[in-house]
Amino acid sequence: MEISELLPPERVVVGIQAQDWEDAVRQIGRVLVDTGAVEERYIDGMVNTTKELGPYIVIAPGLAIPHGRPEDGVLHPCLAVGLLEPPIPFGNEENDPVRIMIALGATDSVQHVEALRQIAETLSDEVQFDQLKAATTKTEVLDILWGASKPTAQG
Repeated sequence: MEISELLPPERVVVGIQAQDWEDAVRQIGRVLVDTGAVEERYIDGMVNTTKELGPYIVIAPGLAIPHGRPEDGVLHPCLAVGLLEPPIPFGNEENDPVRIMIALGATDSVQHVEALRQIAETLSDEVQFDQLKAATTKTEVLDILWGASKPTAQG
C-alpha cells in the first residue's frame, strides 16, 4: 500500500499540545481510533510497547514512530501523523525533543516492515525530512508524505 492509502487527511493533526510522551502517544492513538483504523485497546498497546522497550520509537532527530502489535487491535493498515507544538522529550537523548509523530498500525509483520520502509525512504531524503520538520499545516504534511503521486490535499 502507498502512504497515500494509509494516511487520509483526517489522520493528520497539527498543533498537538501534550503534557509528556505518553500523552502525545495517546493523542495520536486517539486519531487512529476515531477514524476507525484501530480498536481502543491499541492506544494502550502503543504506550505499553514504548514502556517495555524504551524510547526506541524516536528514530531520528525530532521524529517518533509510535506503534503497537497487530494483535493489539489493528483493524486495517494505517498511519496517522501528529505535529507536537511545542516539541516533547521522549527520553531519547540523541533525538529529543520530538516534534513529529507518525503512528503506525499494521495487521501483520510484513505490512509493518513495508510501512516502515516507505516512511524511511521518504524521510531519508534530507530535504523532505527538513520540510516535514518545518511543516505547519495538514496540506504541507500530506504534500510531503504523499509525494507527487497524489493531488494536493485540502486543509
